[in-house]
Amino acid sequence: MIRLALALILLAAPAMADPSAFGCKFTATASDLPAIEGRNGMFFRVQSDLRMQHPVEEAVVAQMGRLSTALAERGTRLIYLLVPTKGMAMPQYLPPEAADYLFDPDVARALYLDDIARLTAAGVTAPDMLTTLSDAPPDDPPFFQTDFHWTAAGARTTARALGAVITADPFAAGLPRATFTTTQGPPGETCSSMRRTSQAFCRDQLPRVEALTQITTKTDAPANLVGDIFASDAQAVQIVLVGTSFSDAPLGNFAGYLSEFSGLDVVNYAVTGGNQFGAITSYLTSRDFAETAPRFLIWENPIYNNLAQYGPDAMEELITAASNGCTIALTTTTPTPTTLRADLTGLSLAEADSLLADAGADGARAAEFRFETASGLIRTALVQRTDRMLASGRFFKPLATLWHPDFTRLTVTFDRELGQSATLSLCSAQKAPQ
Repeated sequence: MIRLALALILLAAPAMADPSAFGCKFTATASDLPAIEGRNGMFFRVQSDLRMQHPVEEAVVAQMGRLSTALAERGTRLIYLLVPTKGMAMPQYLPPEAADYLFDPDVARALYLDDIARLTAAGVTAPDMLTTLSDAPPDDPPFFQTDFHWTAAGARTTARALGAVITADPFAAGLPRATFTTTQGPPGETCSSMRRTSQAFCRDQLPRVEALTQITTKTDAPANLVGDIFASDAQAVQIVLVGTSFSDAPLGNFAGYLSEFSGLDVVNYAVTGGNQFGAITSYLTSRDFAETAPRFLIWENPIYNNLAQYGPDAMEELITAASNGCTIALTTTTPTPTTLRADLTGLSLAEADSLLADAGADGARAAEFRFETASGLIRTALVQRTDRMLASGRFFKPLATLWHPDFTRLTVTFDRELGQSATLSLCSAQKAPQ
């Protein structure tokens, strides 16, 4: 009798509401990109959005300070845009189970602000974008529901804040300003790996990553879309933007908004899938940068992209390239059509020095450095550019990570034949007397 009554009660009770608005289950167990569903259909990545601490090591902070100084000496202001995660910027949309992953938005915010403070203390212009994005209105969220990239609203909000930073910077003095206007274009859609992965665990269709495109044009001069890749006119190199898919996404229009709110031309060199170093390494090691440095270099990088991931050489290569100090040409021979060789005997080398291997033409994506000592010790290092990076044929190798005080010969082998102007140069850490 009791069992019957209990059964009748359960039948009479309303069915329990599905905790997912889209009939999703086990999205957090996806092997490719685990995510959890929050309020209003917002999805958050478990591994990135629900992490509180994203490493910005003291050694990296020091390197960033040196990079900023090296660029400033070339007449370029570095602005490091540390993009916060969706979980940091939109904690009000997180589901209760976010706490099961030990994610505390207040702690995450404090750690982000500490990173900004340490970078600032090292002399890096690193504006706080977390506070800016957190103030977005609820009817125009800064990130897509089923993707981790920012919407046009998020890109616009960030660009407006950066525009104010640029306008107030002494490095902007004397730059000719223009008026840029952004208008809505046709609908666009982005293929999102995050949405595709989560969709496999959901009964109903998830919101697509789509929006009206945004188009920025000059309105006080002949129509000129915001530049892409490198500007041909030196006068146009006012701002160069290097970064990830956040800066490259058409639906975000980040470069366009930067022009609108700064009044300056922006050359967009962002690389989708290039991670933290793809775009900035491509640009700083290019012949274009060596010949004409921009007034502002904006480096956009999501906070989860650790600058120490590949060891110290990645940052040291940027610092060396930025300093433009590879002025000591080495006497070389060409044992093979792809090889340069130099005698290092009698050359005063220091552990803080670097070498520049220039294939003499675009196209080379790899250079193997082979250092030999009088005692027969051999140390090698391979410097490579991925398919998404510019193949400028210029490779900088810091000596510190393979240092030996008795190097006598250097052989550099490229992955294609040398150009006529191929060279090896010493980048001395000792500055020449003024």
